[in-house]
Amino acid sequence: MAKAKVSKAKPASNQVLSRLQDNMRKLQHDAEDLLKRTQKEATSLISRDQRRALDRLFSQAQRLRTDLEKRAQRASKDVESRAERLLSTLEKEAGRRVGPLLKRLDLPTRNEIKALSKRIARLERQISDRPAASAADGEAQDSDLTPAPASRAAE
Repeated sequence: MAKAKVSKAKPASNQVLSRLQDNMRKLQHDAEDLLKRTQKEATSLISRDQRRALDRLFSQAQRLRTDLEKRAQRASKDVESRAERLLSTLEKEAGRRVGPLLKRLDLPTRNEIKALSKRIARLERQISDRPAASAADGEAQDSDLTPAPASRAAE
């Protein structure tokens, strides 16, 4: 029961991360477009020395962008790992708290059900492996166990 809720939580966190990554890509794309437009306009307005300074400024902006991308990737990985750790902790806690409740309800465990299923399968094999003669003997024995008709009971 708790696992069904947990599996729903994971896609939700993936959706949030996906939206965050999409927004980061859009922001990056918009910033690059703005940077290109600004560079073109500034180049036409400034002198050679100013152009060099502007190139240095743009290279610094490029390094800053690369640094920010790396930080965003690290943050994304960190958020993912924290979500996984939280999920694991929640599963453990749910198991710890639900276990005693299930014991009080006196429900069979998975291992008990598996053991019974194996036992039933083994008994079915034994029954199907019986020779036909012993099956006929079994029918005769079964007829001995059936209640006698009323006329016999009176005798």
